[in-house]
Amino acid sequence: VARQTTRSSGINAEYGEIVEGETFSPLVLTTTGGVGPEMDKAMKRAAKLLEDRHGEMYNEALTTIRRRLRFCLLISTLRSLRGCRTKYSPAGLNEIDFNL
Repeated sequence: VARQTTRSSGINAEYGEIVEGETFSPLVLTTTGGVGPEMDKAMKRAAKLLEDRHGEMYNEALTTIRRRLRFCLLISTLRSLRGCRTKYSPAGLNEIDFNL
């Protein structure tokens, strides 16, 4: 966590001059399933927005975000290790059902 703060402040200082008023927030994930403070804030914010905009329950939205993130990371890891065997077709956001 301390390294994340030091690194992001260095990146903010470096690129802060290029884009005014913007900050860099690294979304850190650990191999054991933990998340960094910025990633935790981002997931909670996304769940809160789903709760407000779509009437989803906060805990279900947060669980769904975490589950989808895990599967996306797993799929990308498997594809990088063994290659993609089928044509890539991204899932549409309209097909997502958050009340699992």
